[in-house]
Amino acid sequence: MIILIPIFYFGIINTQVSLKYETSILGDCVSQITGRNLCKDIERGKVLIVIDIIVIVLLMLFRKKIIRG
Repeated sequence: MIILIPIFYFGIINTQVSLKYETSILGDCVSQITGRNLCKDIERGKVLIVIDIIVIVLLMLFRKKIIRG
């Protein structure tokens, strides 16, 4: 679970690079190459990081109950 945070963060950085080089107008979010909405991909990555942190915290809080079964 913890390993997912750097992976999602790398995805956000990668998408920001795509946002810089694949759009022609500053503030535009749609890639001219793939046609994807890159701003939506960045937001999705941020949401996935938050969800992963919440899951990690919940697993840490309930680890004794989970281990006991």
